[in-house]
Amino acid sequence: MKKYIVLISIAAAVVVTSCSKKTPAHVNSIPDNAVAVASLNPMQLRDKGKLNSIAALKEKVKDEIWGRILEDPLSTGLSLNEYVFVFAMMEESGPVIGVVSGMKDTEKFENTLAQIKEGIRDGFQETGQYTYIQPDDEGIISWNDEQMIVLTSPDNDELETEFYTGKLDWMYSPVKEESITSLVNFKEFLGKMKDLNLWISSDDMREIINAVAPDNMNIDLPLELYNNYAQVFVDFANGELDINGETFFSEEVAKNVEEFLVMNPSLNRDMLKLAPGKDLLMAVSGSMDLEKLQKLVSRFNPPQLDTLENRVESATGMQADQLLEAFTGDFAIAVNGVEEEGMIPFEIFLGFGVNSDVIQDKLMATVESMAPVNQEGDFFIINVQGNEIYSGILNDMWVITNSKGYKEAVNAGSHQTSLINSKFNDFADGSVGMYLNLDLSSYPSLVHDLLSQSPEREHWVEQITAPFDYMGFSSSNYKTRFILKTNTPSENSLYTLVKLADHAE
Repeated sequence: MKKYIVLISIAAAVVVTSCSKKTPAHVNSIPDNAVAVASLNPMQLRDKGKLNSIAALKEKVKDEIWGRILEDPLSTGLSLNEYVFVFAMMEESGPVIGVVSGMKDTEKFENTLAQIKEGIRDGFQETGQYTYIQPDDEGIISWNDEQMIVLTSPDNDELETEFYTGKLDWMYSPVKEESITSLVNFKEFLGKMKDLNLWISSDDMREIINAVAPDNMNIDLPLELYNNYAQVFVDFANGELDINGETFFSEEVAKNVEEFLVMNPSLNRDMLKLAPGKDLLMAVSGSMDLEKLQKLVSRFNPPQLDTLENRVESATGMQADQLLEAFTGDFAIAVNGVEEEGMIPFEIFLGFGVNSDVIQDKLMATVESMAPVNQEGDFFIINVQGNEIYSGILNDMWVITNSKGYKEAVNAGSHQTSLINSKFNDFADGSVGMYLNLDLSSYPSLVHDLLSQSPEREHWVEQITAPFDYMGFSSSNYKTRFILKTNTPSENSLYTLVKLADHAE
């Protein structure tokens, strides 16, 4: 069964026909109890990725039938100039995976099946609505003049033919009110589809969680999770890969949203202003409500919680709940390169929102036994082999950094080049933000020296990072955004990734 799904996937990925942006009619065949639906735009993927030029793929596809499909995907008979949909349903017997595609030529499609497996035509079964074949015990392939539908239950060979044909009977004559297109959120999803897309429903979330959770974990969700949805869209644009996601909550969940959404609406921008960002290599910042997090963790009561609490107390001398009460949930980490490299070629900044001085006092008491510590105004100055590390609490923000001259710059109000003024600020619009510089030429020479000690590792790292400039991520309780920026604005990002994978072969 798996090889037939591979056939459909390869054919969809290399289709060479024109692409219609109109939503195809076969999407109506997906039932409204699907928990997840993925779609891909074959034509745009083929054009953007120039998939017919992949040397490694051509080398692998040596079999006559697979080679012909690669060169002429329309020979499959499938109407691949439309979106292809893959969906999942939760049944009592286990998950069922489905594939729905348009049909262009049934004769070509049947010929393709016959070339994959000799004598397969002997197993064709005719019904009033469709023809089907069961190549093995894990699924069924069906088709008529309008569409093809594949249903399979991986690693489950106990389902009878009647189970699959019962599903197919409905899918080939769907009831409008029972189709997934009757869901308003899914219809909105159809109107926003990009190159690759994913839609998820929470209706069967309890069953899914119970199926994957350890037997000794008590999962007691605080409320029903019906009519909540997530949408993810992947767009391979010129010069960058864009991934955007969004969640939609039901009225019931929205009313109780404060009980389980632990992320705060926005980052602590005052903390971002304290973090250096002149030669930024990496930065991450977040803001969460630790009180809500603690309540949520206690509700789930994971079996490892007691062990973790004991380890926290042993390491910090404080009970876990006391430690959480000392922090506000805001944090920022920044790593910058150093122009005049010394023993430490990086400037590292750690920032935490705090409710008291107790954490810093405990840390300084420990550090004093290992290195000289002096206090000047708001800052403790730790001297490590001639390198100064500053620790201070400024407006309920505990900052620790080895940034040269940081104390004087902050006290004089001249600390201007912060994360707010860096590329990180493009990703500081949510509850979590992240930035990673992928341009190795901007890293300190020590990094290059370490890489050069292993030519194989150096080659691998340079090959992976060379096509890219940076990556960034931002997320909140409702929206998520990821961007991978390439070094070639005029080249499509999918083609950049395809070339990278091809060269890695």
